[in-house]
Amino acid sequence: MSQSSKKAYFELITGSVLFGLLGVFVDYLKAVPTGPMIFYKQLFGLLSLLIFIVLTGKLSQIVPRRKKKYLLLLGFINTCTIFSYFTCIKYTSFSVAILMLYTAPMYVTILSPLVLKEKITRKGVVALILSLIGLLFIVDMENVATGLSLGINGGSGYLLGIAAGILSGLSFGSEIVTIRYIKDDYSSVALLFWYTFVGVILLIPLSGGTPEHVIIDNMPMLIFFGIINTALAAVLYVSGISQIEAQKGSILALLEPVSGIFFDFTIVHTPLLIDTVIGCVFILFGAYIAVMEKSPKIFGKYFKIQV
Repeated sequence: MSQSSKKAYFELITGSVLFGLLGVFVDYLKAVPTGPMIFYKQLFGLLSLLIFIVLTGKLSQIVPRRKKKYLLLLGFINTCTIFSYFTCIKYTSFSVAILMLYTAPMYVTILSPLVLKEKITRKGVVALILSLIGLLFIVDMENVATGLSLGINGGSGYLLGIAAGILSGLSFGSEIVTIRYIKDDYSSVALLFWYTFVGVILLIPLSGGTPEHVIIDNMPMLIFFGIINTALAAVLYVSGISQIEAQKGSILALLEPVSGIFFDFTIVHTPLLIDTVIGCVFILFGAYIAVMEKSPKIFGKYFKIQV
């Protein structure tokens, strides 16, 4: 594995792990409604990113040149992903939202051969299946079934949450493919700046309606949320995933829920179940297979996986 590949994997993994802090921030910011929380997270992330660009002399990098419409498209898709993901959390649960969001690798596997001309490998399919099995272990499927039943029979918002979750997975997968498609025209910092800028504009209608004292009281955490989640984690994530095949990148991004479970257990003190641990092992094993240069001998022998 080349040095540049190692760097890309490190950036993507680190960014995904930092994204896993989302549940911790949401827990600390429970007094802030979803709309304003997303808006201020993006706004403070954009401002911190702009300061970074100015201090490092990278202003010339963010000047739009080719494929400008794809920058707008990426901003719309990213905003759709965030909003639908948070909507799914609101009407279902964090674990269900994670499951829905990380159906993205399936969409990437379908879209990447069509858009990016990437080949679907058997090794990649095995890694994807293992990772999705891991997600099913993490999610309490009995609660999902109960929620769906109540939604169908009682007209609750659970079905709305599931629909939002499906949309979040589709848009997240589309986001990964779009980033890969325009990676040669813009740096990771430029991509992040513009899709966050577009997102802030789109989210302005959701920023109001919250008592002023609630925003002021939570301002330090909102700023920190924006710096860590929208700026730092996203810079590393976008930089890494723009250099890695879309299918591999989408599987490695599944490290986010694994790290999220770890942070929820250690910081928020959420109980850790054995099924959750098993699910994390499946995801980690799937990620390991995805990044290996050569297929494990046992898989090569029985499944004849082609790299």
